[in-house]
Amino acid sequence: MKDQFLSAGSGSAAFFIPDNPERVLVLAHGFPWPAESMPDSALSEYARSAVERWKPFAETHSALVVVPVFGGRAFPRYQEMAGRVISPAEFVNQLVQKVAREHLPQSSGRFSMHGHSAGAQFAARYLVTHPQLLDQVVLSAPSTFPMPDAGIPWPYGMAPAAFQDVSEDRSGDAAPAPASAFVPEHAGWLAAASEVPATVLVGSRDTEPRPAAPGQTGSTRIERANGWVESMRRHAEACLKASTIRLLLAEGFDHDEEAMAFPAQEILAQGWSTTGASD
Repeated sequence: MKDQFLSAGSGSAAFFIPDNPERVLVLAHGFPWPAESMPDSALSEYARSAVERWKPFAETHSALVVVPVFGGRAFPRYQEMAGRVISPAEFVNQLVQKVAREHLPQSSGRFSMHGHSAGAQFAARYLVTHPQLLDQVVLSAPSTFPMPDAGIPWPYGMAPAAFQDVSEDRSGDAAPAPASAFVPEHAGWLAAASEVPATVLVGSRDTEPRPAAPGQTGSTRIERANGWVESMRRHAEACLKASTIRLLLAEGFDHDEEAMAFPAQEILAQGWSTTGASD
């Protein structure tokens, strides 16, 4: 068993590699600070702390844990799938391919994902854009979702968007790069709603109103989670499919990332016990 930390031109990530790993778990951490307020060194330590919290669980379930460092210079708006060099989704794909090639050579490339808060917003958007790569997903307390609505632009819905990425100007400060069109594939929402076991997990005490956002139903995380789960259910049923998305309330929990890891781990363990090790 060992910990690793990888820094590359496009980003960095913390890892935990158990003895004889059987599956890959990607953790998309939260971002409980104002944007651009934390140096990358502090975010790297935050990713390492997530690895430490999840290490006993990973050892028990032979899960190779990957924690990308999000929220810093490389991925300042990761919850919206934006990055300076590459998208955070593509960075996750590269990380999973790397660890699978080195430690799980028989892997099919599919993996599990858990995200909390801003990380859950990223995970929800990853789910609808890359459903074919996911075995199961736990979305812990996101405040916005990608709705199955062709009238709402990405990243809040299915409609194309002029995607304003982020680059650097000569002073090294963040500066807008030229906008490029991003056209989501509508089929991703159906596959996400009907083929991937996904749980939206929200603490019963997580009731603080959230800022307004396009297409979101309600103002609290609980209300918005319920609205998204119901919308995805209707989307699946309209195509004669059964929904694989559910909402669970964690009684007595609020928005604390460390505490919410425990019910998330229970959900993941139950899913793995049902499906067995990844191919």
